Amino acid sequence: MKIIRTAIPDVLIIEPTVFSDERGWFMESFNEQKFHQALNAFGLPVPGNFTQDNHSLSKKNVIRGLHYQLPPYAQGKLVRVTKGSAYDVAVDVRKNSPTFGQWVGVELNSHTKRILWIPEGFAHGFVALEDNTEFLYKTTRTYHRESERSIRWDDPEIGIDWPVEGEEIISDKDRNAPMLKEAEIFQLFSPGSFEEIELKVIGDERGSLIALEQGQNIPFNIKRAYYIFGTQPDVSRGYHAHRQLEQMVVCVAGSCRIFMDDGVVSDSVVLSSSNKALLIKNMIWREMHNFSSDCVLLVFASEHFNEADYIRSYDEFMVEVKNGK
Repeated sequence: MKIIRTAIPDVLIIEPTVFSDERGWFMESFNEQKFHQALNAFGLPVPGNFTQDNHSLSKKNVIRGLHYQLPPYAQGKLVRVTKGSAYDVAVDVRKNSPTFGQWVGVELNSHTKRILWIPEGFAHGFVALEDNTEFLYKTTRTYHRESERSIRWDDPEIGIDWPVEGEEIISDKDRNAPMLKEAEIFQLFSPGSFEEIELKVIGDERGSLIALEQGQNIPFNIKRAYYIFGTQPDVSRGYHAHRQLEQMVVCVAGSCRIFMDDGVVSDSVVLSSSNKALLIKNMIWREMHNFSSDCVLLVFASEHFNEADYIRSYDEFMVEVKNGK
């Protein structure tokens, strides 16, 4: 396959290799290993697993968008047109991004079979250029209604040049979306990002319950779960980073302090409540200190244990951060 970088470097056009003969044609519409290798070659972060496929049918001049989801349910999208043609648009809505508010547009159709990679932090939309246009895309997070946001397709500050012949067809929901300056926008997430999440407590006079669910309040596929307990107060743990693995950490009893460093800035969070969770993405150095004697840390991980995924030297971690790995 061939990879083409757009005017916004994080957004990529993928031209698959198509094998044709008198019987028809064949192509790989997705190959995880090749996709990850391509991202690594451009120094771009590798996303989490794709968890949902969406398929839509649109009449000519239908505009859908601009849509996105807030963290921790932000979606990366791998999009293509399987029938007809569409003009696909990605708008950078990451706060403090050097390309914030800028957009790129690419025509996708069933002839060229081009695929567009739109990472987390971008609002996405398209206009159907033909009747019966079928649009298919993979997402790295499942749909989460409470996290869904949208921006007006005709925001003059963004200035998208939609190639519409005639009157556009737009849903009331999209027509009433806010302008970018009024929208709740995406905080810029680098590969080494972390976020505190409040967990919903369900309870009555009998007691309380917290549900932890993949694709809901755990925004990745769970490959492994474990808990840490019995750590002595004068012992510190961690002192490593992960190249690919993401984690969600919950302190179900006691307390501890988790120090985190993404190679640029550092911060620490004290976990002392069972209704608070800490989402730690890949490429972040972490250390755990000040364990209480009754501390129990419950950890969910996006990958199985793999020693090759660990970076156990801080100097090595900084080298990989600077190299954009």
